[in-house]
Amino acid sequence: MNRLVLVICLVAACGGKAVFRLTSDDNDRAALASALSQRQLAKQPTPTNTAHQPRAFILETGSPKTIVAYDLASSKVLWKTDADVQSRIWVGGDFVVAIESKQLVARDQQKGAVRWKLPVNGEFVGATADADHAYLVWREGTGQHPTWWLGAYDGTSGAQLWKIDAEGSLGSPAAHGGLVYVPFLTQWLSIVDARTGKQLTRLRGIDEQISTVRTTSTDTYFGSKQGVFRLDVRSASGKRSDATYGQVKIPPQLDRTTYGRDVYDAVQSGYTAADRARVLFTTEPSEAGPMKFTGGGYVIHYFRYVFGFGTEGDLTWAYSNPRDELVASDHTGKAIIAVAASGDLVALDPKTGAILEKSKLGTTGRVLGATFDAEGWAPQAQTEKIETISALVAIARDHDARFDKVKELAVSSLAKLPGGDVTKELLAVLSDARAPQKLKDTVVNLLMTRKDPASLPVLTAQLATHSDFLAKTEPESLGAVAKAIAGLAGVKLDPAVVAPALAALQSHLDAPSTQVPDLVLVIDAMAAIGGGAERPALGSHLLLYHADDDLGGDPAWDKAIVVALQNHGGPGERELLRQVAADKRTKPGLSSIIKDAAAE
Repeated sequence: MNRLVLVICLVAACGGKAVFRLTSDDNDRAALASALSQRQLAKQPTPTNTAHQPRAFILETGSPKTIVAYDLASSKVLWKTDADVQSRIWVGGDFVVAIESKQLVARDQQKGAVRWKLPVNGEFVGATADADHAYLVWREGTGQHPTWWLGAYDGTSGAQLWKIDAEGSLGSPAAHGGLVYVPFLTQWLSIVDARTGKQLTRLRGIDEQISTVRTTSTDTYFGSKQGVFRLDVRSASGKRSDATYGQVKIPPQLDRTTYGRDVYDAVQSGYTAADRARVLFTTEPSEAGPMKFTGGGYVIHYFRYVFGFGTEGDLTWAYSNPRDELVASDHTGKAIIAVAASGDLVALDPKTGAILEKSKLGTTGRVLGATFDAEGWAPQAQTEKIETISALVAIARDHDARFDKVKELAVSSLAKLPGGDVTKELLAVLSDARAPQKLKDTVVNLLMTRKDPASLPVLTAQLATHSDFLAKTEPESLGAVAKAIAGLAGVKLDPAVVAPALAALQSHLDAPSTQVPDLVLVIDAMAAIGGGAERPALGSHLLLYHADDDLGGDPAWDKAIVVALQNHGGPGERELLRQVAADKRTKPGLSSIIKDAAAE
């Protein structure tokens, strides 16, 4: 150990000192301001590596696994090496670190050669790196009195600079600009001087736990599953209302989405499925009020899909990755970048979802995960516009049963878009034999409430198919289509479009093969859009079947035909109902319903 390192160790008490205690001076605004003033931050978003080149470090599955270092700017592989990696990869200035075979191993970032190794004596919790140092958190001891440690190591030599212990559990750390951020017992975030290991100040979450921490070259964020704080002097309040706090609307169908990995879960210090359900965002400085998201929105990566949202939670675009899941993603400030299990890279415009780049990362096996060091980067390639309708349709028609909830989000978002093409795609879901029934039920409800006049010609066309024994055809989704047409009640419709719709509905009204539940819906649909033109057909239908054992004796049919003629008819229809009620051949139940309707 050289003299400088020795002096640092003596000053910092390399043998350990209790920095993380249950009692401390928390949420001191002046101390926080002083600590933040010591940060050496980039003036604009930039990669961590000393070359400031956008890079990705990919981990391939296998025995052993393979690390692939990739230069995003030149689209070239920097190096590949086999390694028994048991964690994610953390990026330093000119090195990367990871847990390999129970050792913290640093590799030269430009060539991949091992620079130094350090045994992990205890249970690994997490690690991180900044431009000059690597940091490791581990737990020693078992039973009722374990000890947690945070250690700092020189990025060039691996020499230990300092280590400090804790009276309770520490989470995986984060670091940048000369500070180390260490979560403590889910309630506190300690801010430690990277040079000495001295705690500069500590924040205590008053109305929210602290279980996630993330640094960029310009900002630090911390929070929980509920939301995130941007670290600034306002964070000293410990409260959401008085801090720069952000909370986005996460659709219930994307319920596994989080703002960052759980720093107390050692499993998540490796690449896991949790990396595939993440809120991606960047922010703008704000001296007061809630957090301001760059571009007025945020993005959610959810397994194979990426969704863009406005600040009010309205979906603005969608991307569906073909075949393979996206196993890692990041927001560079100018692009959403993600890598698929197949090794494909995709870069999207955060505002529009336009595809900025699709390329191969030079992998040969399946990708387990990746760490991006690419802040401020976006490819210069020509953009490929995303068709949101096509993307949502692809999601809705996906036959992967794991994502049935996502399909519900897709059809719900699709139904908010106008146009007959959208209606046609929703009807296609109903015709898909492999689509789950719950999704079909959702589509039917959406068709009923959509109230888009452009839908009527499409719905009419869907009614063209009838039961035909010789042709072996059956009507497709007759009840659902009738419900959708009934949902257009009160919408201003073109009479030229209504006439063929009524004719198509009447063809099913008159068809002997139409079952009673569908007949009821057809009657409702005709009454909803007919404007009086439906009355002759419905009156004839009543006269034809009022004494029929099946129809005349069915309470649902009785009520539907009576309501349609009583509420939507004129004096002539009411007289018809009176005569039918007086007819001795009329089924008793139907007569009773007519008399009750007249009395009301």
